[in-house]
Amino acid sequence: MLYPDFSLLRAEALEFFVAENVLTFGDFTLKSGRKSPYFFNTGSLCSGRQLAMMGRLYAGAIQQITQFAEAPVIFGSAYKGIPIAVATATALAADGDGERRAVSDRKEAKTHGDVSGFLGVIRAGDSAVIVDDVITTGGTKLEAIEKLRQAGCTPVGFVIAFDRCEPIDGSGRTARESFQQETGLPVHAILSVHDIIETRPQLAERLREHLATFATGIA
Repeated sequence: MLYPDFSLLRAEALEFFVAENVLTFGDFTLKSGRKSPYFFNTGSLCSGRQLAMMGRLYAGAIQQITQFAEAPVIFGSAYKGIPIAVATATALAADGDGERRAVSDRKEAKTHGDVSGFLGVIRAGDSAVIVDDVITTGGTKLEAIEKLRQAGCTPVGFVIAFDRCEPIDGSGRTARESFQQETGLPVHAILSVHDIIETRPQLAERLREHLATFATGIA
């Protein structure tokens, strides 16, 4: 077991993501047009050391979740999900769980050689844990669920790195909560904005004010 509990995993994840500038604080304009005091992006993690640590965090989260214990497939959608899946399977192997398969989908269909829609091996009857960095609209993840089911593989849930905890509609549900309700699949986050609020007093007030803007409708 890589981590004795989720609290230690989250503490290490926060230190890592901040140190590697995956989680940064400032004034950002998101793709949606909204302003945000924080930005999260795993796309810059590329050194062996960084990938090893990222894999350790995801692997540690998977080990903490009982319903993920028997899933033989770690699935990451192209493109950001690919290194996450590979790093996670590698970390699990280093901890004695060496038979998990890292699998991803192809963005473009191949017309020669291996014409499978996947990189890696999917077998009918498999179950899969899907890994990704964040949830925004959830569109890519819905596509992943459909592709896996068409291949005879059952998605059992998701592990994401960061939950922004921002409501996406008038219901007050966050993207993560809305996606869970729509799909019936659990989405486990390694870290959330509330972990930052609880452990970074100098940022807490600003982050609470940011979350409050969703309730008031302030852009």
